[in-house]
Amino acid sequence: MQTADAVVIGAGINGASTAYNLIKRGLKKVVLLDKHLIASGGTGRSAAIIRQHYSNAELVQMVKHSVDIFHNFDDMVGGDGGFVNCGWAFLIPDYASDGLTENIKMGQQYGVDVCEITADALHEIEPRIDLTDVHRIAYEPGSGYADPRRSTYAYVRRFLDLGGELKELTEVKNLITDGQHITGIETDGESIFCEVVVNVAGPWAARIAATAGVDIPIQVTREEEIICETSDVGGPPKLCFSDMAKAIYYRPEGTTRTLIGRGFPKDYQYVDPDGYNQEVDTPFIDEITQRFRARWPSFTSALFINSYTGLYDVTPDWHPILGRVDNMSGLYLCAGFSGHGFKIAPSIGELMTEEIVDGAAHSIDISRFNLRRFEQGDLFTAAYGANRA
Repeated sequence: MQTADAVVIGAGINGASTAYNLIKRGLKKVVLLDKHLIASGGTGRSAAIIRQHYSNAELVQMVKHSVDIFHNFDDMVGGDGGFVNCGWAFLIPDYASDGLTENIKMGQQYGVDVCEITADALHEIEPRIDLTDVHRIAYEPGSGYADPRRSTYAYVRRFLDLGGELKELTEVKNLITDGQHITGIETDGESIFCEVVVNVAGPWAARIAATAGVDIPIQVTREEEIICETSDVGGPPKLCFSDMAKAIYYRPEGTTRTLIGRGFPKDYQYVDPDGYNQEVDTPFIDEITQRFRARWPSFTSALFINSYTGLYDVTPDWHPILGRVDNMSGLYLCAGFSGHGFKIAPSIGELMTEEIVDGAAHSIDISRFNLRRFEQGDLFTAAYGANRA
């Protein structure tokens, strides 16, 4: 039997950031658990594109602060998050252009370095790209991508340096309650008694919450990505791209390779996180190849050399569930990020810590992200469809 001030379930980037910030704020004993290893779930297979283009003020503020942290990671956290400030461009087709002006205006209002640029201006940065089906382009010079495993490691390392306890290969079997309050957690080998449990278990978050009688509407989708060797065609794209016109995204992967995934709009495959096909489907590779080479005609001879699958934990409105659970004091939810979790993780750890230590998040109001919104029918909407934040 153990006791702790707080237990954080899930050692992905958001769990690591939360655990680090809790112990930094003065909690004496914080335990970070994971059923496998750090960054072994959705985080480790994240595309880790860091862009600041969102449709609501809260997410814009979260990601703006997170980008500031990624730019100054060693000073603000410690270590190297692997951030590469290459810039980001959003390629919009004509049918989806209505929301772009308002989103750019909102970003600028909160200090994001973003503007709309012309096709000629983008061609000055990256002349190899074909933009014939692109209607409008948003550009963020301060954005880019990071290394998801390195970022998570840095947070965990700092957490341990400050006296935190990490338990890997430790699966949470049950949340222990007295019916109205969290009193601890139960694993295969022990119980840890505490008054605060933060459920940051990603694809497994709903399953864990259910052991305390808490229903959270999270489904799990299977996501596929491939790696292309582009050293022989002039190197990877100069920027990260969210290419809505081709419904793909891509970014440099180091100095010679390119990471490519399928974006919205698309069909989603819902799976069991403990039993899904981890091999990338052949039709996916064929489709991505066609879409990517249509955008980058000079990449026709580039070779695809690797592929992998990952998981998204998805809510009905594709926005995360954050904060305390109304009918179970001591239980806090931090899940359902729907593919957006990596880029806002530095801010999320701070906000969850404010919610727990101070009684409410105050640097950014996260009350709209509470679980109760689904019961009240107060779901988020977005500029480019329900599943684009």
